[in-house]
Amino acid sequence: MFRRPISPTELIYFPMRDLAPPFLMQLVVEGQGSIDPEALRRAVATAAAANPGARLVREGKQWVDSGIAPSVCVVDHALEYPALEADPVLTSPIGPTPDATVEVLLLTAAPTTLVFRVFHGVMDGMGMVMWATDVLRALRGEEPVGAPDPIADAELVRKVGAPGRPTLMLPRFRSAVGHGRQEPGEHRHLLRTRTINATGPGALMRVAALLADEGGPVSRIMIPVDLRRHDPELRSTANLALPLFLDVRPGMDWTRLNDIKRAGLRENRELDQMDNGGLKYLPQAAGRGLLRALNLLGSRAGLNLASATVSHMGRYDLEALAVPGFAPTAIKVMPQHSVAMPLLIGMTECGGRTELTVSARSGRGIPERLDALLDKIVRTLESELSRANSETTR
Repeated sequence: MFRRPISPTELIYFPMRDLAPPFLMQLVVEGQGSIDPEALRRAVATAAAANPGARLVREGKQWVDSGIAPSVCVVDHALEYPALEADPVLTSPIGPTPDATVEVLLLTAAPTTLVFRVFHGVMDGMGMVMWATDVLRALRGEEPVGAPDPIADAELVRKVGAPGRPTLMLPRFRSAVGHGRQEPGEHRHLLRTRTINATGPGALMRVAALLADEGGPVSRIMIPVDLRRHDPELRSTANLALPLFLDVRPGMDWTRLNDIKRAGLRENRELDQMDNGGLKYLPQAAGRGLLRALNLLGSRAGLNLASATVSHMGRYDLEALAVPGFAPTAIKVMPQHSVAMPLLIGMTECGGRTELTVSARSGRGIPERLDALLDKIVRTLESELSRANSETTR
């Protein structure tokens, strides 16, 4: 039977289900056409058998394959962009039971939409993508690629080795949208989307530079790094991402940031962060209390462990993802909410567009400032990427 230890990173995520519900990563696949619910259930079962990380339940300190495929829920619902924090489907808890860790939704109101919902305690973003693309393969009648390896971040770091020491984590970094007291009865987190009608080089670093321009004297940008790069043969959907931290001053050019990022990757600095923060050493109640304190410090004083997380979740060939009767038109990644981080930004590229989604800790004045920031990101990237593309084609 497939089983693996719950990693220290994953243990930290458990209290987040109560502190920042529903604490799910969600991959949204919009398209034209329709999907037969029973065919989808069969495909989910087939893909889950090849990816047992989609069937995990907790058993003490272990994740164990339950042998039960994730549920498929059919809902007559459409997502209404760009503000999704009040969406009754995306904000609902995962089902059918509290023990569930993965779920698939089929939204049948136009446009037909698949939503792959994953508790971050069992998968990272790329694990979610591996799982979802295998479901689409199964819908096409193809064999899933599969991810049978029971390995998460801690075991891989032990194997590869950490070259240095963890980054010192202190709550002293400002957010690009400022801070504001969280009012009773108001949304504690926002979920907003934007479509950038351009793609091109350096989109992630361009966003990081913009966040630094709008932030404090120094912004700490967290870039999740896929540890699978250290073992190309590894096939695991588990949490296999660790952060690369970039401390950025306003006015730093995105190309300079890109050089710093590449240097960090060459030096494998993300491997140093396995034991960062010390949360794993705290009893669960104390860890929960620390997370609450970090949320209070960030919302009331504007002091955070990091200014933002910015993650690029890949480039997608929409035609290659098509299944009989359903042609994807957009792929979007919805990041989980966080009490320890003011901004989490996820990006994808598909169909000549860059899809951007952000989870933000809300508070007094934050919604208006967030929308203004996102509008600036759209304007800047559409201008810069269009110009870069025209120069490339000359």
